[in-house]
Amino acid sequence: MTHRAPRPGMALLTLLLAAAVPALAQDSAMATPSQLRELRTEVNRLDDSLKMVTDDNPRAQELRDREKRVREDLQWLRDEMLKHQEDEAKGLAATSAEVESLRSEIRSLRDEIDDSIGATAASQSGDVDLPDGTQIQLRLEDPLSSKTARPEDRVVATVAEPVYGDRDTRPAIPAGTAVRGVVQDVQPAQRPSKGGRLDVTFSSLILGDQTVHMDARVVDMKQGGINQGRAGLGAVVGGVLGAVLDGAKGAVVGAILGGGGAVVASSGRDVELPAGTLLTLRLERPLRVARR
Repeated sequence: MTHRAPRPGMALLTLLLAAAVPALAQDSAMATPSQLRELRTEVNRLDDSLKMVTDDNPRAQELRDREKRVREDLQWLRDEMLKHQEDEAKGLAATSAEVESLRSEIRSLRDEIDDSIGATAASQSGDVDLPDGTQIQLRLEDPLSSKTARPEDRVVATVAEPVYGDRDTRPAIPAGTAVRGVVQDVQPAQRPSKGGRLDVTFSSLILGDQTVHMDARVVDMKQGGINQGRAGLGAVVGGVLGAVLDGAKGAVVGAILGGGGAVVASSGRDVELPAGTLLTLRLERPLRVARR
């Protein structure tokens, strides 16, 4: 049996989890892609909250010390995932319990930050107007193919990068926000001459307990992966998680056709959009977001 070195800063949380849920502490099941996607979302959200911590915050040093411990834990996770990539036969990867405990740690810190900046957050609450032309980058959570998709199929995606209003430091649309879409039209490839076609629209954002309807179209598409320009905690594990979640899932097949947002493939090929594909939406009408 492989013995793991304990993660720095995790002893207390591990003891609490072991006392509350003994079976979880002993669980050696490997983390699922869904859990890793949720962890990536929590890390990105924490980065957004950390940007709001200013030097005049009386808890700034305490919060940054906790950020440092989270960074160490994320570096530990990164190293475990890298070991798994280098020698998958040894089964060296993060377990489900370890990922869940780290996600809880991150969520707890984000809650503490939000409490500490209550006055700042309150000053940036209320409605935010995003003008037409605003771009929103989405990440597909499940693969799409013109070979298997059907009209009216639901499409699941999340916001890959936060969207800010004018002069705001608090995001109007946080990273990780769920986006609902639907397959409007699909045409499978007909070999040898006709390529597949996939027409997908995204019409609503899920912000907490509210559904915000939008008028937008897909204007760009590319292979998923880490945003190399992103700083903060997301950069610590982004490349590794991106490789695990979005890499080795096949290449994007297809291109955006004109201004309509439909994706088409070359002669005889089906459109293939693997999980992790990045889609850029462009707002066709102004969008009002009620930020709380």
